[in-house]
Amino acid sequence: MKEQFYILILLFIYRLLWGYFLYRFIRSAIIPVLLRYPDIHAGGSGIGRLLYYIEGQFALSSDPGVQRWLWMLLALSALRLLLSPFIRAGLLHELHQERKGERGLFFFPGMKLYGLPVLVFSLSEWFLSALPLYWLLPKMYTLLLSGIFDYKLLLRLVPYLLAWLLYLYCIRIVLLYMQFGYTAGTGMFSAVLACLKVLLPSTGASLLLGSGGLVTLLLGFATSLLCPGMSALLFRQFSPLPSTLFKMWGIAAQYHLWSSKTFPQ
Repeated sequence: MKEQFYILILLFIYRLLWGYFLYRFIRSAIIPVLLRYPDIHAGGSGIGRLLYYIEGQFALSSDPGVQRWLWMLLALSALRLLLSPFIRAGLLHELHQERKGERGLFFFPGMKLYGLPVLVFSLSEWFLSALPLYWLLPKMYTLLLSGIFDYKLLLRLVPYLLAWLLYLYCIRIVLLYMQFGYTAGTGMFSAVLACLKVLLPSTGASLLLGSGGLVTLLLGFATSLLCPGMSALLFRQFSPLPSTLFKMWGIAAQYHLWSSKTFPQ
């Protein structure tokens, strides 16, 4: 991570600017909508609030301006999603060069060299991740509807969610090791064998560094609830730095485990 510190700073600035731009974009649409909400203290009635919700539902289905804004939001989200594989490709190329003892700025050449192949891996991961939902969602939807009247039924959702999360982790870690092998030129299937050999330490590293990102997220929520104001704003602005650090650290840790089995010394 020390050798990839400049990537950490670049990604922090990227996430900071992206968050600010997305905030201003959403704010441009949300504030005018909130200003139209009936003021209860000024005598706003229940009928007024009901008309407000009816108007909102009608606008979602028929107002061209609202639909255009939703499509733009969807396009921005898709753009952010598609940029992530190219960022990972640059990081993987940097790690490969670091292992070889090279020094330099290899992040952007790596994005150009391996961006599209890593994008294919990411598309495969998204497809495989969503595939079980075809069978899970009907069962979960029924339990959600029943849980409206009896919240104890919601506990039945826990096994489905845990099984899906475990499946997501397995898919993600296997495909990550395959990306190691593909970008290094050592073969994808040998990388899967290396993944199986280091499964226990790999899972431990994921849990440890993933918990760091989770703590950062929880601290952000706690700061917003308990200390609203400038402190919450400052924490929110700088929170991408530790969360990006833990994500990069997690990939670097998995890469170290893979290279220890692929290039034993």
